[in-house]
Amino acid sequence: MEPWRSQVDAIPRAYWDPLVWDGIAQYYPWRVFAARALGAGVLPLWNPHQFCGTPFVANGQSAVFYPLNIIFWILPVASAFGWSAWLHLGLTGWFLYLFLRRLGVGRFGTTAGAVVWQGNAFFVAWMHLPTVLATASWLPLVLLLAGRAVASGWARSAVAAGVALGVSYLGGHPQVFLFVCLMTAAYLIARAWSRGLNLALPERLGRLASMGLVIGLTGAGLSALQTLPTWELLGIAHRSGAPGPEGYRYFLSHAMPGAQLAGLIVPHAFGHPGLGSYVGRDNYAEFAAYVGAAAVVLAMWGAVGSRTWYARYFAAALLVSLLLVLGTPLNWPLYHWVPGIARSGGPGRLVLLAVFAMSVLAAVGADELARRSAQRRLGALGGFSVAVLLLGAGYWAYLLRVKPGVIALQPGGGTRATWEGIQVGLVIILAVSCVVMLSRPRMRHIGQVALIMLLAADLVLAARGHLHISRQQWVYSALPFERSKERRVLGNARDWPINRFPIAALPPNSATVYQLRDAFGYDSLYLARFRDFAAAVQHGDPSPPLNGNMLLPRLSQTYGLDMMSLAAVETVVSPIPVRGLRMERAGAYYVYSNPYAWPRAWVAESAVHVASHTDAVATLVRLGPSQDCVIVTGMEELAGEVAGEERPSARVRDTTPNEVAVELSRPGGGYLFLADAFAPGWRAYAGARQLAIRPAYVGFRTVSLPVDAESVVFRYEPGSFRVGLFVSLLTAMAIAAACAQQPVWRREQR
Repeated sequence: MEPWRSQVDAIPRAYWDPLVWDGIAQYYPWRVFAARALGAGVLPLWNPHQFCGTPFVANGQSAVFYPLNIIFWILPVASAFGWSAWLHLGLTGWFLYLFLRRLGVGRFGTTAGAVVWQGNAFFVAWMHLPTVLATASWLPLVLLLAGRAVASGWARSAVAAGVALGVSYLGGHPQVFLFVCLMTAAYLIARAWSRGLNLALPERLGRLASMGLVIGLTGAGLSALQTLPTWELLGIAHRSGAPGPEGYRYFLSHAMPGAQLAGLIVPHAFGHPGLGSYVGRDNYAEFAAYVGAAAVVLAMWGAVGSRTWYARYFAAALLVSLLLVLGTPLNWPLYHWVPGIARSGGPGRLVLLAVFAMSVLAAVGADELARRSAQRRLGALGGFSVAVLLLGAGYWAYLLRVKPGVIALQPGGGTRATWEGIQVGLVIILAVSCVVMLSRPRMRHIGQVALIMLLAADLVLAARGHLHISRQQWVYSALPFERSKERRVLGNARDWPINRFPIAALPPNSATVYQLRDAFGYDSLYLARFRDFAAAVQHGDPSPPLNGNMLLPRLSQTYGLDMMSLAAVETVVSPIPVRGLRMERAGAYYVYSNPYAWPRAWVAESAVHVASHTDAVATLVRLGPSQDCVIVTGMEELAGEVAGEERPSARVRDTTPNEVAVELSRPGGGYLFLADAFAPGWRAYAGARQLAIRPAYVGFRTVSLPVDAESVVFRYEPGSFRVGLFVSLLTAMAIAAACAQQPVWRREQR
């Protein structure tokens, strides 16, 4: 997109993937902003660079408090993405290894399962969005510690599980965290009712309740400094809403079609997003579940061949998660009874739990295969070989009859189809060879190593073309036009389609990287008031049809100029000509200045007070904006009229992201309007006096000035964060005390 496209001589071939774009359009600006603020010794509770200002820490995806995000704060952000992915893949593989060893799986099986879990297609497809991996990577450790707590009754194990659960939440993806909680709760129940736990029914119930309570309270308390601000933001964000029939239908519309289950055993069954050939429902990443053909056979063998309680549990977990992913009626209680699921978008991403269950079952199957081969029970080995051969034959049948129709959409489709066929053929031959080696005592260890390497190679080859890497100097390169940190800018787009690159310039959130101030933006949670303001002045939905989390201007409408003036927009960057503005640059894109821009802060003589937010929207549409008065939501103040013939002027000075100072040319009263977004938590001070802040013009701020006020300081001091920080500190103290305590039940059971 412009203004960067015209700076590059040779643009590499690429295909538009809106989900991958989120990595550079959301996460990169957020990480850069947080790194700068923390480097300056400021906790960035507020982001002044998007939506005329928006809560930052309250959006969980900012992940400011996630411990491992220190990588982003100490390394160059462009490099930190790769290091973060490497670290989390290593950690989650290690955690699964420890979890499986705790269950009693041998080293060969645990290594195989860890490799499958690390390289699964879901992780690969979501690699550009670091919060998904950061949240999901802690799942095996949570299960390890939670299972140990139920088995032993040790409070310290339950506390440790709660800490891991809290860190998982701080990773920054609330939807994936809900999935982690679902798997943890189900596993706790299964562990409490497993045969290995030799306790009477009342003791089982007591231990389950006590350990579950400790885990939940510890996790919730530790993450309260993030949880409470997020819950506050959810109540005032644009995505708020209660579950209902229409919402449930929309939820199910994002379920996986049954045909796409082929992706479990066939890489890119419906095309490759990196080649622009994906033709399945939604985005490829939503249903990515490939763990390798050999791994699927191992998982089947583990589910059928093992008699352990955990094999049966994960087989049931696999079945239930797949039924949920497919949109069956099992989703109804999940949607209506589990808090947060209704806002998760759809059941498709629950495929993550299916992938995890398959990874565990693959480990169990590999361990069972090794055990039976050591006993020279060749019937089992022959069965495994036949299963692999049948799977390969099915793949070839699919490749010859269905795949060419998809491959034809790709450049050089025949060549790629041939390569994928060769890959699968090699996997089949090598898998059978590994089985043969496992049956020979002298070659057993070589066969184990070879099978693990085969699992890894299969996943690596399936991942090719997914991870997009570019030169660091291309990542938000220097703007080719003059910019000022005090200016408020507005990018523009002609369209925002789903199947090709948008025709856009300075797309949303770019201003955050360049330390500019954007009137609009792109975020999964932003203030509903500001969205209503944008909708009112544009007479319609301000978001593109395919992305309700993004605000885009409609500069062709008359109200567009009024909106820009009210929001203090001075510069517009557009890929298409815009009328009514002063052109400063023409070419591949246009840069305009707005000669009608109002100051960011000004003093009005009077105010129109309305009782509710709905009345404020209607009044704005009816009267339009004016600098003579402000439309204020709330009760009328006693003070406010301007004293004197001339109203004072205002000058804005930003001290930190969380504080704005406005200096007045003279005292005199009136209504001070600030073109920054209104949100609970902002406080205003005139000297030692605190002033009441009211919403003005639907989404902005105003205060009624005392006659003797010479300046006003706005500070963002949300009470939810203060309470959350206090709770988290208390929890940390309780954790330290719990570590020194004796176990609740001393007897430990495996």
